[in-house]
Amino acid sequence: MTDAVGAFNTFLTAVFGLVCRPFQSLDPFWPVAFVSLVTGVLMVWIFGKVSNQKAIRVVRNRIRGNLIGVGLFRNDIGTVLRLQGRVLRDTLTYMRHSLVPMLVTIVPVVLIAIQLNLRFSVRPLHPGETAVVKATMREGVEFDSDVSIAPGDGIVVETAPVRVPATRETAWRIRVEKPGRYTIAIRSKGASVEKAVRVGTEPWNAVSAVRTGAGTTTAFLWPGEKPLAPSSPFESVEVLYPALHIEVLGWRIHWLVLFFVLSILFGFALKGVLGVEV
Repeated sequence: MTDAVGAFNTFLTAVFGLVCRPFQSLDPFWPVAFVSLVTGVLMVWIFGKVSNQKAIRVVRNRIRGNLIGVGLFRNDIGTVLRLQGRVLRDTLTYMRHSLVPMLVTIVPVVLIAIQLNLRFSVRPLHPGETAVVKATMREGVEFDSDVSIAPGDGIVVETAPVRVPATRETAWRIRVEKPGRYTIAIRSKGASVEKAVRVGTEPWNAVSAVRTGAGTTTAFLWPGEKPLAPSSPFESVEVLYPALHIEVLGWRIHWLVLFFVLSILFGFALKGVLGVEV
């Protein structure tokens, strides 16, 4: 299963790399906005294909008619209460028709969000910056003092290892010297795992913060590198990169908020063009 997850992540990451490449020199707002537009269209299209559009249209028309009736008969309390009851009933019916399509739609949205997280949650290290590297041992593996780090070219280890037996973690501070994609090796008990370190001056890029072997679900969430083998004594190796900030009209917005807001706005704006009732 680990190999299958790794292969799927590699394929999807390559596809998103091609999609985002034309925006590489632009502010991160623009690739997030473009992917949000594509996601909004995809969400509406999938919803239209897997939902009962005729039933949804009938229910929504009934809701609109009853709401108009509430305005027309607002002085007749009995009629208003009956109409509000019908609106509530039809709203629940609409939710029932929409539940399965929404659940189906969530699957590609989550996969897209995972790929965006790879690119817009953190930024590459700049030359001269420092970062913490953290290695976590698996549960059941004896935690001792033989965990070591071997930096590649362009990386300097500035501190002795800091060990936290309670969380099975060992950490070092590293300093990067020049742009590039480097590799560090973490060793323990005769085993060695590699972790990529990205250094650059670009505003954003695909940055793998965590290489993990904690399980299939966790491996899906961190697609930047091949999952660690179950036989490895390490559960994960992490580089604590600086957070990436996206600014919109002077406001700092997390990429996830921007992605969901724009996806929903684009979806609703284009549902008429796509001929889908949502």
